[in-house]
Amino acid sequence: MADGLGGNRLLSNRTIAVVAVVLIVVVAAACWVLLSLYGQGTDADKARLESVRTVGTIVLGAGGFIALLLAARRQQTAERDVATKRHDLLLREQANEDARHDAAERRITDLYLKAVEQLGAEKAPVRLAGLYALERLAQDNPAHRQTIVNVVSAYLRMPYEPLPDAAEGDDRRACLEEREVRMTAQQILTDHLSPAGADRDRFWADLDVDLGGAVLIDLKLHDCSLRNANFTRARFIGQTSLLGVRFRGSTRFVDAVFEGEAWFAEAEFSDSTRFDGVKFLADARFDEASFVGATVFRRARFDGDARFEKTEFAGKVIFSEAVFAGGADFARAGFADEAYLPGVDFGRDARFVEVTFARDGWFIDVRFNGNTDFRGVVFSEDVRFAGCTLDGTPYTPPEWKPQPEYDGFG
Repeated sequence: MADGLGGNRLLSNRTIAVVAVVLIVVVAAACWVLLSLYGQGTDADKARLESVRTVGTIVLGAGGFIALLLAARRQQTAERDVATKRHDLLLREQANEDARHDAAERRITDLYLKAVEQLGAEKAPVRLAGLYALERLAQDNPAHRQTIVNVVSAYLRMPYEPLPDAAEGDDRRACLEEREVRMTAQQILTDHLSPAGADRDRFWADLDVDLGGAVLIDLKLHDCSLRNANFTRARFIGQTSLLGVRFRGSTRFVDAVFEGEAWFAEAEFSDSTRFDGVKFLADARFDEASFVGATVFRRARFDGDARFEKTEFAGKVIFSEAVFAGGADFARAGFADEAYLPGVDFGRDARFVEVTFARDGWFIDVRFNGNTDFRGVVFSEDVRFAGCTLDGTPYTPPEWKPQPEYDGFG
């Protein structure tokens, strides 16, 4: 061990003092000898003394150089010690930070597991406590918000049947309690997905919401902001209000059922949007909504009135085989890309007043009934009406002028 550490052994104060005394004695003895031998004042003695003086100067210079090297070595050693201490301190701080992080993660995991366990409890108050615990956990730990939103969404996707009219006693109470729990879960999403509130710190940004197959009651997501949203086969009970919602990613309402009024006014759909097979059993409002990506309403059914007044479709739009059992109002809507409406059934009035078709539009085998109004419509490119009927008789709007067939010549 001593040999291994010998290269790093420091000089002691005693050793330095002994060496200094020895050097002083040697210098004094050398001076006495020189004076004794060459102190007679002859020219030869002077020459010898001059030579000795020169050698002494060289020796002193060498000694100074050695002293400088020792000082440099001492400085290097001190700097190395400081660097080592700093490195050790950083390692200790990193270890402490890792320990704190691990402890915090273990605490979060414990709280998360307890809250999730509460969601499976038989008693409604315990389930409510689990939801509020998850909400608090997500608010305090942004990195876990998506996971907790996934858990809340999964709870809403669990099978649920609304309160039957004939329910009594314990069954009625259990249904009412579960309804309260589900409404609380919905409210948690509403409270934290809206950036428009007074407390911006409560807004959870850039989150995906998967409510496919969920039963949602009187859902209100006013001015909320979602990234990717999946409502495939969801059942919306009561009035659904998504006024001003901003869908930042892909949005899916495939085969969803809206049992009450549905409000999408001023909503923004920034990516592809699918309403394939959706059923609106009451009125549907899309006034002043904007669709940026491709929008599909294939085989959608509107049992009530459908309003798309001043709606902007920036991408391709497909309404193939859609059914409008009530009135359909597209007044002052804008279709910036291709619009396809083959096989659409307008059961009552259809208004396309002052609509702008900037690209191709296809009205193939469309069935119009009741008051059909195309006043002020703008057909910019190839818009075709083929096989259309109005109250069972062939129909083309008087505002439409057939495009000349291309014959191959300019």
